[in-house]
Amino acid sequence: MRKTFFGYIIIIAFLLIAKGLFAQDFKLEATLAGNKGEVQNVRFSPDGKLLAGGDEFGNVLIWNVKSKALERTLNVNIHKRRVLEVTFNKNGNMLASTCEDGTVIVWDTRTWKTLSFFKNKPFLNFDGSQLISSSFVVFSPNNKYVYFGGDNGYIMKGLIATNASADSVFSTNNADGRWYSTITGGCISQDERFLVITVGNLVQFLDLKTDILAKYFRYDESGLNDVVNGPLPNTIATWSNDGKVNIWNNNNSEGKVSASFQVTTPGNYSGASFSKDGRYLVTSASGTVAKIWDMTNGRQIATLDGHTRIVRISRFSPTENMVATASYDGSVKLWKDKKEDTPPVAVVVTPTPDPVVTEPVREEPPVVVADVPKKDVLKDIKIDEIKEGDVIQLENILFRQSRPELLVSSNDEVDKLIGFMKKYPTVEIELSGHTDNVGDAAKNQKLSEQRVTVVRNILIRSGVKESRIQTIAYGGSKPIADNRVEAGRQKNRRVEMKILKK
Repeated sequence: MRKTFFGYIIIIAFLLIAKGLFAQDFKLEATLAGNKGEVQNVRFSPDGKLLAGGDEFGNVLIWNVKSKALERTLNVNIHKRRVLEVTFNKNGNMLASTCEDGTVIVWDTRTWKTLSFFKNKPFLNFDGSQLISSSFVVFSPNNKYVYFGGDNGYIMKGLIATNASADSVFSTNNADGRWYSTITGGCISQDERFLVITVGNLVQFLDLKTDILAKYFRYDESGLNDVVNGPLPNTIATWSNDGKVNIWNNNNSEGKVSASFQVTTPGNYSGASFSKDGRYLVTSASGTVAKIWDMTNGRQIATLDGHTRIVRISRFSPTENMVATASYDGSVKLWKDKKEDTPPVAVVVTPTPDPVVTEPVREEPPVVVADVPKKDVLKDIKIDEIKEGDVIQLENILFRQSRPELLVSSNDEVDKLIGFMKKYPTVEIELSGHTDNVGDAAKNQKLSEQRVTVVRNILIRSGVKESRIQTIAYGGSKPIADNRVEAGRQKNRRVEMKILKK
């Protein structure tokens, strides 16, 4: 009996430890107020300052992420049922929302007035019912149009800020006119060449110049529920009804899955969302919780537990490791990775008396520091001030110790690096990753590769062409400061930029 009792204690302790391990990094920041019913979808604005959502009564809600306050509720009596999707354009000056009743609204985020109102084209089903619900909406890259579709199997295209009706530019239905399946998701590919949609077992790529089907992938294991851009360049991620998130390479003509995550039990649908650096994946549809996964090893690292009904959607912020979760219990919650707010640890050295020695103390030779020409992106460097071969130290791009994760304090420097690359579109660069000399050299080499890849991927996602960026990793082999003190080691954990071409 006593052994059994202690056995239970051990099991309970293990479960508590496991729960702590899964929940220690992402902690609840706030439960947002103002929602009036079941929530199907939420989305952050591109600058991460706003969160948009919709309820089951046709309301679109806008929260301020910093203050956690409800800024406004949008309802012009157009959406009559559940809001299924909300999405911002890439500039953040427009928001689109879709509804179960087939209506689509485009809002001006500066005035919150409606720019356009569209209605989905109904499909007459064999039983006389009309399929009209609109499940996705995206903006064209030039921000002139919205594409949307849903139960009807049509891709609709509407010209923004006009009174014109949306046109049906493509049909996913069978050639003889029979209904094939619901269009469950859509996104614009990272290279902005295609509208990518999921319908039935297919991922279809529509050429945005012609609105003609360019290619398709087939997933024979299950029907597909949603599609988003993947964690790496030229990739997409789909949610399938077998409970998996699958990663595909867009350039693979055979349409093979390159990575797969079993994120929930079969039959549950939701959507995938990746952190800004592509390191983490957050998923829903696992009952009352959301789960966060490490993309480098496929392991679950956090459980976000606090809702009372199914969590229908969860989204990463595009600017920080913050997650929004939305549930059919009517609540929307914000979660934050607390490690981002942890500043680098400074080592405090307390003076102690000199030890008594019997032999002369052998001093280590000073560290030889490479002679690196320095320029500072933060000082609005101009193209005529630099030459090919110059190395620019990005001193404020800082990482967590022993991990390839940017600190929040790095955001301004990264933004200015993006601005520099966009201001001078002919410049080509080499990004080099560096670590301190603490720990295993092989691991430091790998870590420097991961860190420089993080910065590279952020640039690419921000619109900088992949061909303009080369990367190299040096591990701890090229220090610029003394590794014997923490202040020097912090400086050595860095990313540098070399100008290859002006």
